[in-house]
Amino acid sequence: MMKMKRRIACCLALALLCAAATAAADWDGDAWMGMYEAFESAYENQAMPDSDLLPELPEQEPAPAAPYDSVTQPNLQGRWVHRYRYPDNGVSVEEVFTVNGDRARIECYENGERAVFWNGEGSLAIEDRSYRGVCPAVSVCQDNGGDDALPFCAIYIRWVKEDSFFDGIALDEWVREAAPDPWEQYLYDTVSLDALQGVWYGEYEDEAGWYQDVLSIDGDSATLFETLDGKPCSVWNGAGTASIEMAEYDENRFWPELIISLETGAGAGIRAGIFVSRVDGDRFYDPVFQRWFVRIFPDDEEEDWAEGNMVFTVYQGGSVRKIDGGYAFAPYETEGELILDDNTELVYPELLDSWEEGDGAVEWMDRLVGLEPEGMGPAGVYDVDVTGDHIDRVYGLYWWD
Repeated sequence: MMKMKRRIACCLALALLCAAATAAADWDGDAWMGMYEAFESAYENQAMPDSDLLPELPEQEPAPAAPYDSVTQPNLQGRWVHRYRYPDNGVSVEEVFTVNGDRARIECYENGERAVFWNGEGSLAIEDRSYRGVCPAVSVCQDNGGDDALPFCAIYIRWVKEDSFFDGIALDEWVREAAPDPWEQYLYDTVSLDALQGVWYGEYEDEAGWYQDVLSIDGDSATLFETLDGKPCSVWNGAGTASIEMAEYDENRFWPELIISLETGAGAGIRAGIFVSRVDGDRFYDPVFQRWFVRIFPDDEEEDWAEGNMVFTVYQGGSVRKIDGGYAFAPYETEGELILDDNTELVYPELLDSWEEGDGAVEWMDRLVGLEPEGMGPAGVYDVDVTGDHIDRVYGLYWWD
């Protein structure tokens, strides 16, 4: 039997964890909806959903070993600038390095014109090289949909302070600066009330204890329910009107802030604020408390397939059939079929049970369908990207013991 696999960006763990507590025979729309309602009603009930329903959150990249332990993803959030002049020809250079969550951009300008090199954006990587006695290498890795991502650049950083970091190659400092228009900061254009609609879960820990938050936004109305070590908070707990403002958290640190003017509940009369530096489809990043919120799946049912990332469930013994060139899935959640074929990409193939080196999507599915007993192989919760009725990418197939 397949065991549960783990993906870093795993809002899907919510669906998986519920499945672990619910036998396949008992999995129905009511059970699925019950999970959503547990989060949606958290403020009203003043109770955090059961721990078995809580999703996993993306992890921060670990800090390099001492003495470079200040070189971390949270410490690098924001916009950094390095200016210098070439001594041989007098060309003025401006390099801009911007970090937002686990993504980053590097830009280079010579005499005000964009240079033909040292420009790009993608995921942020921090290589701990302390075992060699040298400082970490911080890279911006190209997005190409696979494991062959190549760095656009590497900056060797010895330490990070509030307003500067030290470049171990240039032997110079990069200075934290705000963009001329803070709203033009990298990826801030993803932060809107429209993008934040729905129910979200987040957590973090500090010296006071373990905080958990359930945030619900419907139009410009919102509820915020927070617990500290399992007990409802006396302030960060209420309902009211939501808006987004640009706020300066500290000097040269501007972030969009989700403001909830609490009108009812324990926090009535105050303005609760959550800084949001970026919204992805299923998560957003709070750069102040250095945490991710993940979206709890919505309760509205679509008659047709929604394009983009989605989850669907296949039960033991059915819902998958062989077709010319691939397989057709008829999941429980909606009508219609989804097609997996040779154009379907397996994003993390090494995490998929029964996958063997060289297998494409169809070969992998051939192996699953061939497993016994009676169709158990392809059963589970699929995490995929869809365009029309085609499965473009498979991120994971989750099952439970």
